[in-house]
Amino acid sequence: QTRVREAVRESRRKLVDLRANAERAEIDVEEAFNEDPVNAGRATEAINRLAASRAELTRELTLMSLKLRSVLTAQQWQELQRRRPAA
Repeated sequence: QTRVREAVRESRRKLVDLRANAERAEIDVEEAFNEDPVNAGRATEAINRLAASRAELTRELTLMSLKLRSVLTAQQWQELQRRRPAA
């Protein structure tokens, strides 16, 4: 349990920041799409920032999962997967 808590704690701050970045990027895309007329360059930049922020968030979540998997037994890992909410 200690090693699991440590793995989660190590990632928590970064995940909070990455989620906030993704949310801001989503707002930027929405605002760009709501412009009249739509500025394709601005919208494309916002889309690229959104894609990059989501990718970085996914990367960090996956790295945290790897840390967790390295400290859990196969049975514990399967139980964790079973308890995760469906996406």
